[in-house]
Amino acid sequence: MTQSAGSSQSFDPRATLDLYRAGKFEEVSDIFIRVLDFLSANFFRELNETDQYFINSFLKTFLYILTQPDFKVPDRYIERMVLHNHMISNLLAISIFKNSDPYLDILRGQPANFVAILTLYSARNTVQFDRKALFDTSPQLASIWYLQYASAFYSSLASEVGWKNLKEHFNFSHPNLFIWSDVQEIYFGSTYVDGKCDRPIKEHINRTIQKITNTLPPIKNKPNPKKLALISATWHKTHSVYRNYFKYIELLKTKYDITFFDFAHYTPSAERGFFNHSHALKLAPNGALDLSPLLENDFQMVIFPDVGMCAESIFLANCKLAPIQMCMPGHSVSTWGSKVDYYFTGADVEPAEKPEENYSERVVLLPGMGVIHNTPLYKHRNIRGTHTDHVAINCAWFSQKVNYPFLQTLKKLIARSKKKVVLSFFVGVSSLRKNDFYPFHQEIYRQLGDSARVLPGLSYDDYMASMEQSDMSLDSFHFGGCNTISDSLFLRLPTITWEGSKWYARIGSQMLRLVGMHECIATNEEQYLDIALKMIEDDAYRADVRARLEMVNLDETIYSTAEAKYYVNGVDYIIANHEKLQAEGKRDAIRIPRD
Repeated sequence: MTQSAGSSQSFDPRATLDLYRAGKFEEVSDIFIRVLDFLSANFFRELNETDQYFINSFLKTFLYILTQPDFKVPDRYIERMVLHNHMISNLLAISIFKNSDPYLDILRGQPANFVAILTLYSARNTVQFDRKALFDTSPQLASIWYLQYASAFYSSLASEVGWKNLKEHFNFSHPNLFIWSDVQEIYFGSTYVDGKCDRPIKEHINRTIQKITNTLPPIKNKPNPKKLALISATWHKTHSVYRNYFKYIELLKTKYDITFFDFAHYTPSAERGFFNHSHALKLAPNGALDLSPLLENDFQMVIFPDVGMCAESIFLANCKLAPIQMCMPGHSVSTWGSKVDYYFTGADVEPAEKPEENYSERVVLLPGMGVIHNTPLYKHRNIRGTHTDHVAINCAWFSQKVNYPFLQTLKKLIARSKKKVVLSFFVGVSSLRKNDFYPFHQEIYRQLGDSARVLPGLSYDDYMASMEQSDMSLDSFHFGGCNTISDSLFLRLPTITWEGSKWYARIGSQMLRLVGMHECIATNEEQYLDIALKMIEDDAYRADVRARLEMVNLDETIYSTAEAKYYVNGVDYIIANHEKLQAEGKRDAIRIPRD
């Protein structure tokens, strides 16, 4: 019998094999599910010998039995088995097996192999199966599998195989692909692959959701031009959405009556008291969202600051709740085909030419960045690092922002640097689900060696304290940072960005322009490497950049609220002109003038 260290979870390979030989497939499946449930709820920050033995022993037995021609997963366990695909892939990655390629090859030639294939086939595999054939066999099970495969973006984008597989995966859809539970994993995750493959899969998701929303009883809306609604899953003080849009909404509230809707099961600490009225949308007994507080309303406009951060926001963005619906860069990408009419963003950040090409919504360009950053809730500790043997570099990126092509850039940086560098990856709590952390951790160390350290799940205060001790910061690419750049500049750290073509790859660069750091903005890989190497190798230059940052008045630049009024101007303009704009049917960006 093997047992996972620090827990009461145990697994007996011999007893499990005896049950299999006796044909007791129900009991075998129950054991497998019990262990998989446990491993989904408990993640490994590191692996000791006992844990490694436990994982290897379990997988050895699990893979052997699952690939036996006579073994059939009982009906009541089938969905639960496929739902563990994501976690099984992570478990395999940190085991002696690494992936399930040999076992999928075994299954390929077996009859009645469908459930086992869906359980084992993931973004880490080099062997391939025809996705269409999987959906033609069982759209329901294949849809569950599609979501599990997609969820690998938290830890698999760092590897070449994972990045290529996920790009192919998100470019595929099937007429019978439908996902409701955890659909945000696709909506959110697809945006981090290459900046392109999110569009087709989002368009598919929106169409399938609208087939449902179009059959619901119509919303009874009697619009009052002074009444608005804001719907958010992230409206609490520590979240980036709140930090970016509070000043906009605070000023909007001086002119409009705003009702706040949040999702009780997501945001128990939501800032509800700020609004004129508030409702916590709840789940009905059947698991569906209870829409009763929205069925009869008098809203002229509904504001979605963070579409894509939870399944409920995606569903509601595909309902017509009010005559006007708008979103913002809370998750800074287009919904690509929802029932949102307008996308409010910043003219100083978006490309000067044809910014509307990045959105399906009608773009409204506000003077400024399209966000008003709150000053970070952190007190400087004045704990600058005193590194003599290396240059400490912050990589404050969630794990999904670490993609394989960009890792190759970092490898070039390490190889070319005349000084030793240590890159600290602050990957956040999102990398801790279903044992995503350790496979990501292993992949980073496999590619970057001792030049990397991976720091999961720090509190905001500890994250900022660790950042403060470093020498400089790098932004990610293709999906760059926003609040992480604010954090870095707040700490007066030299920061380097790589500017792309979309808001999420341009906001950090605009912040550098505001503080006079134009020289720290790259527009291609070679520039990025050249700027970073100069900052690493020239101590005097790095000190000069830091000294210049110390002189910047951040309250008048990064944290200025002077442009918040343009958001109100934009809302005023859209409410006054919506019917005319709709009749015109134009796609070009609407530009709100600067005073």
